Amino acid sequence: MLVIKRIFNNNIVLAVDDTNEEVIVTGAGVGYLTKRGDQVAAERVERTFRMTGLNKNGAFRILLELPYEVVSATTQVSTRLKAEHGITLPPTMEVALADHLAQALSRVRAGQPIYNSMLWETKMTYPAEFIIALEVLEEVHTLLGTRLPLDEAGFITLHLASANLAGNPDEAMSLGRALHDVVDMVETDLGIEVVPAGPSTTRFLTHVKFVIQRLTHDKAFSGSFDEIFQTLKRQYPDTYRCARHIGHYLATKFNAPVTEEEEMYLMLHLRRLQDDTPNSAVE
Repeated sequence: MLVIKRIFNNNIVLAVDDTNEEVIVTGAGVGYLTKRGDQVAAERVERTFRMTGLNKNGAFRILLELPYEVVSATTQVSTRLKAEHGITLPPTMEVALADHLAQALSRVRAGQPIYNSMLWETKMTYPAEFIIALEVLEEVHTLLGTRLPLDEAGFITLHLASANLAGNPDEAMSLGRALHDVVDMVETDLGIEVVPAGPSTTRFLTHVKFVIQRLTHDKAFSGSFDEIFQTLKRQYPDTYRCARHIGHYLATKFNAPVTEEEEMYLMLHLRRLQDDTPNSAVE
């Protein structure tokens, strides 16, 4: 049984449970025509948040300021994510997603563009979460009547990846940013345009992700390929310089050395990328 302790508005109240622990209760009309000490009508409850889970990063304050329609829609999205995909959004992350959706909806309804420069890098990094993010966009459209642009799928993907990994929300963004920077280096150093959906691009970025994973887990790859490496350096000096550029960037960003063997494999993937790019300059 939940008993109302404070009414914030018609749809959000502070209540206490049987153990006298405070919870935030949301639901259409949950606070309408009620007063302190009344029992919360169970049929009106959509979500309960433990206050201990909302006291971080100002999540409680944010929740009170959000449009209820967005809070309700996010609750339904969160419920579906857990039921269909096994992804549980912690309270602060659910509020963060609702806050992000509210801002995106406001911008779209005001005719303001939304652009995500890391969209396809995010898609490449977290393909499974990206597909689920597309489902979220469809559900938001169904529930709220506004279609958010595809760029939003990238931002939602990062929320899902963070929840699924149960890690630091910045981790997904850091990896995506690294891939974005690496692509910029390749295009600048080699004078080619990296095709987002190309198979060579997929293989190359997948390898870069593996390099990053080895760097962050102190498991850099090493072997006995010096002769092959030296031959590649002589035959493809521009590709070697690009691989060195990428290696130096990753080593600095993730504070771990990139071995010559890693650089060699980067060169092999870069050569394939160059060969498969129509406007690639011939060395």
